[in-house]
Formats: sequence, structure tokens, C-alpha cells
Amino acid sequence: MATEFDYDLFVIGAGSGGVRAARMAASKGKKVAVAEDRYLGGTCVNVGCVPKKLFVYASQFPEFFHASKGFGWTISGAPSLDWATLRDNKTAEIERLNGIYNNLIDNSGADLFDGRATVAGPHLVSC
Repeated sequence: MATEFDYDLFVIGAGSGGVRAARMAASKGKKVAVAEDRYLGGTCVNVGCVPKKLFVYASQFPEFFHASKGFGWTISGAPSLDWATLRDNKTAEIERLNGIYNNLIDNSGADLFDGRATVAGPHLVSC
């Protein structure tokens, strides 16, 4: 019976937990692969926590501008929001974080597969 496999650990999904598991196993000398079919960093980084926080922070500025008068600040002219700048800076921040996750996987020595992986049978992953 063969007991040799291509990988000691195959992680499906490169969210925070998957990347951490892959890095820790690789740091122990295990041969590791990670498959991700959408974007590195998972839901929080790409469509959840991070963009939500950036938009919430931006939404608070009108109140801060108004309150600043009581602290001696003078703001000349009406503040305005450039939606395209906020949107593009949000995208740039997500891309920066994606790059960090990519470097974490790469620097760990794990192999990264760009695609959807499924468990196809005992000791078999299809990607």
C-alpha cells in the first residue's frame, strides 16, 4: 500500500485561517499546497470587514468636520466627497492586503493553486 503523497496538507481556501494553517504546517517542514478560486485573504479582506470599515470611516468625516468648530478649527468651503477616490483607494488597500497574503504563502514554501479545489476522494483533491 502506497503511503507517499504529493502534499502533507492541502488547504482549500486562502482566507486568514487557511493561510495561517498552511504557514504553520510549512514552518514545521510539511509539504503544503493552498488552493483559492477567488481572492487571497478571504471574505473579510475583500468584501467584508476591510471595505466596510473604510467606508464607515469615510462616512464619519462630515460629523467630525462639524464638531471640529467647537475645538477651534475653521474649515473654509464645504467639504465634499470624491467617491471615485474613496473607491479606488479602497481597491488599492485590498490589493495591498492580497499581496501580503500572497507573500505569506510564497515565503512559507507552500504551493499556491489558482482555482477551485474539491475533495475528490480519500487522499485526493481535484483542482
